[in-house]
Amino acid sequence: MTVSIEVISGLNGKAPAAILIATPQQRILLDAGGGLEPDADLWPVPENLDAVLLSHDHVDHIAGLERLPPGLAVYCTKTTAQALPAGYDIRLIPVRGQFQLADITVTTGSCGHALGGVWFHLAMAGGIFYSGDISMESSLFHFAMPPPAQIALVDASYGLYDVARHTQWDKLQSLLSLPGLCPVPPSGRAVELALLLARSGRYDIALDAPCMAMLEQMAAHNDGSLRPGVEAELRQLLQVLLPFSLQAGVVLAADPDGQSGMAGELRARSDFHHRTLFTGHLNRVARQQWLDGEVEFCRWNVHPTLRCLQKLVAALACRRLFPLFTPIDDVLHWQQTLGCEIMMQSYFGTD
Repeated sequence: MTVSIEVISGLNGKAPAAILIATPQQRILLDAGGGLEPDADLWPVPENLDAVLLSHDHVDHIAGLERLPPGLAVYCTKTTAQALPAGYDIRLIPVRGQFQLADITVTTGSCGHALGGVWFHLAMAGGIFYSGDISMESSLFHFAMPPPAQIALVDASYGLYDVARHTQWDKLQSLLSLPGLCPVPPSGRAVELALLLARSGRYDIALDAPCMAMLEQMAAHNDGSLRPGVEAELRQLLQVLLPFSLQAGVVLAADPDGQSGMAGELRARSDFHHRTLFTGHLNRVARQQWLDGEVEFCRWNVHPTLRCLQKLVAALACRRLFPLFTPIDDVLHWQQTLGCEIMMQSYFGTD
């Protein structure tokens, strides 16, 4: 089968996810991300799409969907579907399982990054793997190892950074010893940070409404995204958390950019004095605030480190790898480190 891969957005920089897979019979878009910067350029919308596959509900993977034609078939999990605008032909898929796109078998697995988050494996051209965002270190989310694939399009947001997450915990706790606000994605870091703080004996935690709704959803049902048995801990956490209060020692609030959602609203209030602590990607505004000493930053691994990438590449036995969502300054070093061909061209075709 003739297959072409076009990375429309997401190669050689932290950018929205949009990858086109085309065969003579189908044109499939993997994710439809929105910009992480307020004035980011829009990626060109491909024509004649047959389907869109969404990996998870974070803005840089779904917020560009509104630019696509209404009525388009959109394949995603139930949690991701909750965040989508109306007007699309939503087709629910399992967190761990299979579905068909005409003659292509698509396998899904839990990505370790967000509730309802999945990776995709397309049974074509020796196997094509698309990760979306993934993490193998989460205490909350489960990462399911994928089957082998000759071609891999993989979240490499941290580049070749290789500091394990457990070594960051002391620094993170120290920064949160004073009243702090953490801007977070509700379906991702919010509940995990609350869980880990509770495990360490901290219960002075406040979750805003979107984060609390995700905690309640996870405590009620494991859709395959969570580590086995963690729901019981989440139910206990629900019992001890106090109602939302600005007096809480740690406030976890949407959105992760820190300028919108409840986090943005709280930061704009004159009576709110918590120190803002970013734990994920810093857009241009947040990065400047950090450089100016206005906010704190402590990375909390929700993307793969180098050792995680090496483990994934070994499991996939891939020949070619597209490192997504990161700048690449030394391709040869990447190839030597990961042991496969590093793809830096945005278009690739197979026979």
